[in-house]
Amino acid sequence: MTTPSTQFWGGDVYLSTVFPLDSAGALQPPTDLVYEGLEVDGARTFDLTPAEGSYLVNVGNGRLRDTIYRAPREASRAELRVGYSQLDVIAALSGVKVYELAEAKLIGRLTNLQGSEPDIAAVLTQQGHDENGLTRYLSYIIPKGKCVPIDSPFNENALEVRYTMTISNSKKEVWGEAYTVSRHGFTETGYLDMITEQKPKVVAWKGNGYDENFAFPAGKLPTNTSKISVWNWTTGVEYTGGTINKLTTHIDFTSAPASGAIIIAKYEY
Repeated sequence: MTTPSTQFWGGDVYLSTVFPLDSAGALQPPTDLVYEGLEVDGARTFDLTPAEGSYLVNVGNGRLRDTIYRAPREASRAELRVGYSQLDVIAALSGVKVYELAEAKLIGRLTNLQGSEPDIAAVLTQQGHDENGLTRYLSYIIPKGKCVPIDSPFNENALEVRYTMTISNSKKEVWGEAYTVSRHGFTETGYLDMITEQKPKVVAWKGNGYDENFAFPAGKLPTNTSKISVWNWTTGVEYTGGTINKLTTHIDFTSAPASGAIIIAKYEY
């Protein structure tokens, strides 16, 4: 296993996962059991529309003398289109609950919570090739934004649910690392491009103060320990050296993370 090249081409949406965030902007694993976010099944297309900048021109003596590029002043947007309606995903992104009545499942739509939807992070992945024809994966990682579900109409076409996204600038990675000029070249970003050899995965656990062993999800185990990066979101520090033992089935800490600590791993499977 090696670091991939920086070239890629591909098509379609391969994987799409969203993570509702808490008020501090962190993923929300409920317990020390692995949390994988919400996989949006049946993804068809992901349309990304980054905001474009504008130009200020200086015209004099009947000709263009100079041009100033100005940073975008409008919102960047995206839309994910999928072929399944998933009530649990729609409810989580809308801030409501799935409830039951006489063996039926229901959720509220167009509720009083419109405009107060939770912040989310998202990972969208496309499968393709590098310049040598080797299988690679290109992902867009959105650390912070909103994702509003729009139900499908009933007509002669196949069902299609739309998830409209707005993108907000973030000062931290999904796993908690703060952006710095020395390492990243910037201090805020709207989204990231990431190329990986294998399928990327982001998971989280919540420390309870006594467990030292945290398992990866069965069926989605890391292919190689060198592709595992584990972070304490709360402190923004990566676990390295003697503080952690990384295996392809689980991670084992030399001492239990503090109760309430948000532990996040980025790996490939």
